[in-house]
Amino acid sequence: MASALTVFALASCGPDNPDNPDGPDNKIPALTLSAANIDVSGIDGECMPVIDNAAKTIKLMLEYGDKENTKALTVNFLNLPEGFTTEYQKTFNYADGATQTVTFKYGEQKAAEYVISVEVGAADPKFLTLTVGGLDAMGGEVRMASAASLSHLPVEFTVDPEDAIVTVGGNEIASGDELDFTDVLNGVTFTVSLGEASKTHKVIVITSGIRKAERVWAHYAQPKTVEDDWFQTVVTDIPFSGKYWLRSCAMDDKYVYLAQHQGAAYPAYVLSLADGSLVGRLNIEGVSVGTHQLSCIRTIPDGDGGYKILQCNLQAGTAALKVYKWDNKDAKPSVALEYTNSDGHRLGDKMEVSGTWKNGQISFVTSNATPRKVYVFTITNGTVSATPTVIPLSDYTAGSYGQIYKYSDSEFVISVAGARPKIYTVSGATVTAGDDFDSNIFSATDEGFNFFTFSDQKYMAFARLTGDLCDCSLRIIALNGENLTAAIKAIDGKNVFTYGLSDPNEFPISGYKSGNSLCDCTVREVGGETYIVAMSEGAGVSCFKLEK
Repeated sequence: MASALTVFALASCGPDNPDNPDGPDNKIPALTLSAANIDVSGIDGECMPVIDNAAKTIKLMLEYGDKENTKALTVNFLNLPEGFTTEYQKTFNYADGATQTVTFKYGEQKAAEYVISVEVGAADPKFLTLTVGGLDAMGGEVRMASAASLSHLPVEFTVDPEDAIVTVGGNEIASGDELDFTDVLNGVTFTVSLGEASKTHKVIVITSGIRKAERVWAHYAQPKTVEDDWFQTVVTDIPFSGKYWLRSCAMDDKYVYLAQHQGAAYPAYVLSLADGSLVGRLNIEGVSVGTHQLSCIRTIPDGDGGYKILQCNLQAGTAALKVYKWDNKDAKPSVALEYTNSDGHRLGDKMEVSGTWKNGQISFVTSNATPRKVYVFTITNGTVSATPTVIPLSDYTAGSYGQIYKYSDSEFVISVAGARPKIYTVSGATVTAGDDFDSNIFSATDEGFNFFTFSDQKYMAFARLTGDLCDCSLRIIALNGENLTAAIKAIDGKNVFTYGLSDPNEFPISGYKSGNSLCDCTVREVGGETYIVAMSEGAGVSCFKLEK
């Protein structure tokens, strides 16, 4: 509806008013119309009146969408000067160029006649909605998981006007048809047309997430009665019998590190990330003290493009917890942290590091403690604080050894042997227990949780002991939700990537496990590629590279 100000020009009475030569004594005021005098109803879009007072014409400019409404268009004249009335058919069929004349009268005298016509604008065919594979495609780009088949994606749409047609490659398509989007460079170009008017809309589908995890290399550790040259596999019914179990793994840009249970005879192995070949062992000169001298190994960015290697002992009672640091694989270790726990709680089965060596954290979870506690040691400019922040988890007493896994500054996961993982939220100084992980999807043998993003999709990777703790597999699950709690609840057990770590030619595994059977997993982006290393003593170690 037009909303311009009403403008009238009232001409002086008398012979100088040529617009009204037939009036008595020629005393009829001149009439000048504006858009504000015209109200048009019965339309869906906008109307722009174009008035030529000299030619006495009123042209109503309508949008194409109101083409059908011209058959019953209602025109009203508003705010005419006092004394003026109209004679015409208010609702009229203006279709196909039809016009009508409106007579303006002043009193009983004819003042002027205007011809009303309607002009409909050209069609502007376009998509109102467009989805590809159920995802909005109006922006021209759709991102979906790599597991989706791009060759048969359903396309659904609505168009304006409703009778516009949609074609692809010259062929008309209907909403619900399936199209091939495998050409991720050129995508698919849609044409929406009506008559001679047309508009194109290009859509490309970009796969996000993992297509598969390609095994780069592997060392399989099937049950044996003799020790491998480098991968220690022990068959014994007696835990802690002087043998050395593999317990954890770590990775930097060049190497993979496998930590032994103890350390005096078997320091951590160093493997080439590129091909898995053994390239050495860490120097353990000066390493001492602990139920296990070297238990868990981790790497942490040094903040300058390199990495530090960290390894802790396992302490119980009054023995000191120690964290050793290596500047590189060939360096001698130094003590980065020495802490005597007055509570006597066991620490060091597993440790978590986050951040960098300039600004980071080292965290531990007490084993077999009531209440279970988290110990957080801050790292500032290469110095580890000797005084930890202690977080009690009074509601979590199940299981034995455990580890904390940081998801964000407000959420973390505690996973302990013998109990399913549990979410905790942090708000200021308050720590609140959340849900256990779904028992239908997660088990009490899930370890080494890693949270990462690959190709715009968030994921969680972890290792799981299987086969009565004799075997192990890598699990990768997509996370979708505004936070970890929502993401875990949304997991339905479908589309889980699972890769076994044991020799596929020797499956199934039976008969080998130890009281210290552990597994671990680590994720690292190197040179634009994302690698995952997972291991367990009974199955072996495998390196995977994720593919889009």
